[in-house]
Amino acid sequence: MRIQILSIGYELLIGRVVNTNASWLSAEATRRGHTVERIACVGDSESWIGSELDYSITSGAQIIITTGGLGPTFDDITAQAVAKALGRNLVLNEAAFTMVAKKYESLGLPLTPERRKMAELPEGSTPLENPVGTAPGFTLLHKGVRIVCLPGVPEEVKGMFLKHADTFLPQEGELFEQSVRVAGLPESTLAPLIAELVRKNPYVYIKSHPKGSEGESLIEVHVYTVSNNPRVRELCSSVAEKLRAEVVRIGGRVVD
Repeated sequence: MRIQILSIGYELLIGRVVNTNASWLSAEATRRGHTVERIACVGDSESWIGSELDYSITSGAQIIITTGGLGPTFDDITAQAVAKALGRNLVLNEAAFTMVAKKYESLGLPLTPERRKMAELPEGSTPLENPVGTAPGFTLLHKGVRIVCLPGVPEEVKGMFLKHADTFLPQEGELFEQSVRVAGLPESTLAPLIAELVRKNPYVYIKSHPKGSEGESLIEVHVYTVSNNPRVRELCSSVAEKLRAEVVRIGGRVVD
């Protein structure tokens, strides 16, 4: 599945909050055998949320996951922005209302208009129970694209994703990865070797991560692929072995 992630919230754009949700969701989606093609981040703006949704849909995303903007405050506008972008009415979802009401009843708190607001979802949505917090998420299908909206609190994102992911993002494959640590070669010397290995083995992705300097380098090279074919694990390992052999051949060292 081709996935795009949309992180929503001005707190992300001003650097007050680190966007850990996007990296965590990307890792989980990849681990399940899917491909994250794009991550975007916008403020709490109807127009920007709508523009990003439109771009994701027209660019071929099969699943769009949003985080943030589902709470009770004035700037929590994700549900209404999604409704407007998709040409749907924003309605009180009875199932979501029941979830919200039960949460606040268990906390001994009244159901205020702000709390009721969290149950107002785009028409046709299926609410997603929040096992950690109070705001339910929701999912809907639009023109063949699955849209999944989650809150922004990281603990809630993790709890909701792990609870519901099998319904919208089932396990389709595995992430196979091999790591090679190279010393004694600058990244610029290693670059053509990596390019040649990628050319000959298009089913893998190879990425180098410098840990030192050009003059005294230590480079971590990751060879990985996502597949539902068990044989790919062997092929990925084979490419890593070829890389190790070539590093030694051109004068570098492979270190633990």
